[in-house]
Amino acid sequence: MSYEIRTWPDRILKQKMKKVDFFGDQKLKEYVDIMWKKMYELDGVGLAANQIGIPYQIIVIDTTPREEEGKEGTKLVLINPEIVEKEGETQSTEGCLSFPGVQITIPRAEKVRVKAKDMEGNDIEINGEDFLAIVLQHEIDHINGIPFINYLPPVKKRMVLEKYMKSRKKEYGKAK
Repeated sequence: MSYEIRTWPDRILKQKMKKVDFFGDQKLKEYVDIMWKKMYELDGVGLAANQIGIPYQIIVIDTTPREEEGKEGTKLVLINPEIVEKEGETQSTEGCLSFPGVQITIPRAEKVRVKAKDMEGNDIEINGEDFLAIVLQHEIDHINGIPFINYLPPVKKRMVLEKYMKSRKKEYGKAK
């Protein structure tokens, strides 16, 4: 199977993914290894499994600044994650590997509490603030079939999608 990045309007980006029930399994480890490799290859800070065609609720995140040695960040593998609490609101300017070339500003919570499982199926809880909170929300939305453009008002969403689809046609001869 080819694990290339899926771009809008690929159907898998619009669907809620299946919960993982095969913890500690070699297949789960393979999926996560592929996700790390692809995320770093594309210089992303987060990746949801469905973005590369894996139909499960798996996300990987690494907020460590790539260009600054010794700077701290957060590196996470979250299985079946869900946001259980949100606090505050901020405006976030975001891009997305599945929407190349699109940058939009949307509302996000400033802080989130996320419950998930680790690779062995143990319960974990993550409290994210600021940038980590934004990345968590973005990636969890992906596995729930919610693209970040859904946070735009309808007219602005239509304009962004029209411009995006036009750029894809120009780039590839047809929209993917």
